[in-house]
This record gives sequence, structure tokens and C-alpha cells, in this order.
Amino acid sequence: MNLLITIFGGMLLTALLYGLGRKLRLSNFWAAVTAAALPSFSYVIYAVSHWSGLDVLTMHVIAFPTVAVLLFQLYGDKGGQFQGVHWAPKLMIAFFVLLTIVFGGFVYIAGQGLPPALARMLLPGIEGKNIHTGFSGVVAHGEEAAKGIGHHLRMEHTLSKLGWKLEVSGLDALRTGEVRPVRLNISTTQGEPVRGVNARLGLGRPGQTPQYTHPLKESGTGDYRAQIALAAGGAWLATLILEQGEERIVLERRVGGE
Repeated sequence: MNLLITIFGGMLLTALLYGLGRKLRLSNFWAAVTAAALPSFSYVIYAVSHWSGLDVLTMHVIAFPTVAVLLFQLYGDKGGQFQGVHWAPKLMIAFFVLLTIVFGGFVYIAGQGLPPALARMLLPGIEGKNIHTGFSGVVAHGEEAAKGIGHHLRMEHTLSKLGWKLEVSGLDALRTGEVRPVRLNISTTQGEPVRGVNARLGLGRPGQTPQYTHPLKESGTGDYRAQIALAAGGAWLATLILEQGEERIVLERRVGGE
């Protein structure tokens, strides 16, 4: 689910629940507690099955109580009547609301990239180019970086040992909500097609395990194909998995983004 929908939709739901609680003659305190608790616990349950990172979870469970505290401060025990509040609590509430909006924007851009219209305004001359505005994520250093380099070299060695040549097309054309063909051709260095390979393409956010796996069906002459659409905008990591007998090859490539 889109980050903007969950966080700002949840904040709106918190306000509606607070208003409903006051209509049902709950006290100001219990209306605020109910309005904060229901969206927060609901999102925690949702996040368990659709994990998107601890930073996203923290931002949500902070945003909803912040709205409830704001309403608690602004309205007293007399339902629907605005109460005068000292400037200091107002300033603190405004600060946390602004902080939530800024953090939400950064987390959204990190995973999804800039919205296309905004990207065209801030990055002139990008027409026809594959521009990635999402954050690159945590860069591996030391031992982790060495593992990544070692994995790449092992895959290159395995391909060389098998005598395979891979050609992948269609990844750059993938778009959100639009089913596009992806084609993989596997041949030997002599040009002979390689058949009987268990080929799969996984899609996930950078730094996370693949969330979606698409089998590539063999169509003869070494061609393996699938119809794929990106589940959401932003940067994705395509993981190509090839298995034949005891050999297993895993290759990664960044796709999507705007």
C-alpha cells in the first residue's frame, strides 16, 4: 500500500475517530486515546504481514498519536468547543506535525523516488532517460562489500564454466500497473539454445528480500518469458534466479524509478 495513503489516510482516520468518540459522549481523554490506538494497532498488524522497514513503522505509530494529542489539546471536555491553548503546546504540536510530514516525504522519496511531475520540474532534460531519484540505501562496507564482490565473481565463474550467454530484455520497460513482457535468452557460446532451466524473476525493494516472484516460462529455442508489472512506483531490484541440476545462478539488477 502507498506510504502517502497509509500515513496521511491514517492521520485523517485518527481525526474522524476522535470526532466520533466525542459524538458518542466519550471524554476528551478517552476519545483521544481511542483515536490514537485503533489506527496505530491496525497499522502494526498490517506491517507484520507487509513489512516495509522499522523507520516506516516508527513514523506511523508516532504520526497517529500526534494527531490525537493535537485534538486533545485543542478541545476540552465540552464536545466540539474549541479551547484556548498556550502558545508553547501549540508550537510543540506544530513542530511534530511538520516533522512527521518531512520524515514522510523523505521515506516516500527514498523508496518511490520523486513523483514524475516534480522530477521533471527539478531535473530538466530528463525526457527519454531512465532517471532514478530514490535513495541508494545503505552502502555495504568492509566484509559485507567483500561478500557482494565475491558473489558476483562466483556467478561470472559459474556462467563461464557452463558456457552460457544471457540476454535479458524488457526490464527497463517495466511500469507501475502496466503488464509488460520480459524475455530471457540463454544460449551457449556456440549459439546453441539452453533448455530445461528453472528460471524465475524476483522483484523487491533495494535492501529487502524479493516480495514478488515470477516464473519465466520456456518457449523454445532458449527463450524464457513472463508478463510482469511493477506493483508500485520507485526503485526496484530485479533478481534473476537460474537453476539447472546442482548449478544455481543469482543475478541482480536495479529497475524502475523515476
